[in-house]
Amino acid sequence: MARVRLVPTEKLDPALRDLTEQAVRHRQNPAIFQAMGHIPEAFKAYWTFYAPLRLKGLLDAKLKELVRLKIASLNDCAT
Repeated sequence: MARVRLVPTEKLDPALRDLTEQAVRHRQNPAIFQAMGHIPEAFKAYWTFYAPLRLKGLLDAKLKELVRLKIASLNDCAT
């Protein structure tokens, strides 16, 4: 399995550093933000698209996560 070296929080782009700190405050794994620290512009473009889908809308974020996990399970995807 390939391994991506995580960028230390203090060396991250300011926007990714903020996301990392938010993840820690919400007891979530900040590793995705640290891994994407190698290509911050690409990740910021992705996050602009993904964050509203994940964090806003009519459905609660917990329900969205349960649906995501169920779909992954039905398709034999590792999450």
